[in-house]
Amino acid sequence: WSADVCSSDLAEGHPGLTVVRDYDPSIPDFKADPEQLIQALLNVVRNATQALQGHGRITLRTRTQRQFTLGQKRHKLVVRVDVIDNGPGIPPEMLETIFYPMVTGRAEGTGLGLSIAQSLVNLQGGLIECTSRPGQTEFTILLPLEPLDDQGR
Repeated sequence: WSADVCSSDLAEGHPGLTVVRDYDPSIPDFKADPEQLIQALLNVVRNATQALQGHGRITLRTRTQRQFTLGQKRHKLVVRVDVIDNGPGIPPEMLETIFYPMVTGRAEGTGLGLSIAQSLVNLQGGLIECTSRPGQTEFTILLPLEPLDDQGR
């Protein structure tokens, strides 16, 4: 699954928006539903774009982490995808509820994007977290890295 799909779609039409791609090329292909992961990432990147109001920087970064627990299961390796923006931040009183359905900070927002993203990531055995302060909001998606077999499954 490619973060480029998300970043190229959302950067179009926003000349004041910079998308920084910081990918770890050593991450192997892994078992996951690419459509679900792309949709989850699209929802997070779309929120960042809206928070920046067309002006600012979004960084998409991929890394691996060793010996990480997701749910009750310890994984030798997980994939970490960070979506970082330099926007105004999420108000602290909203931070604990942003993944709930119908929670939005925008008058025209539906409050479904992050809830859907969380559901899609959870279906893949992963989790999504957020930290935020003025000038830096970071969403982190963590997914188990289970390599594909020789048949690509």
